[in-house]
Amino acid sequence: MDKLRGNNAGGENPFKRPMNALQKQWYRVLLARRVGFGQRPPPDERELTYADICRKRYTAAFRRYNERFRREMAKHEEMQRCAIDAMRVHRTFAITTFWLPLHSKREINSTLETLEQVLTAKERRRLQEILKHR
Repeated sequence: MDKLRGNNAGGENPFKRPMNALQKQWYRVLLARRVGFGQRPPPDERELTYADICRKRYTAAFRRYNERFRREMAKHEEMQRCAIDAMRVHRTFAITTFWLPLHSKREINSTLETLEQVLTAKERRRLQEILKHR
């Protein structure tokens, strides 16, 4: 336990990993979306502009498209002949999906911090070893 804590300076979580280029690009996209679609005044205070209407249409279409994609993937898993094939399809699309990462860095780090509290010292060492050699 002390060995794990001694390797990282400042008491940081040893399981946290730096973002790769794809994750950095994804967070730039998220930031751009948040800046572009930030807080707006309520509609009763002003008239809706064409940009507001387009933004609502875009976000609704984005949600519909993602829901449709998830439903199709679930149906594709259900249509597999045996459980191992369904598991392979699920694992392939859950881990190496066509889409950009669905989990934020905050969510990943929160999960790792929770893991750190739950795992035994032996399990922590093994997880750290696996992450180091990845």
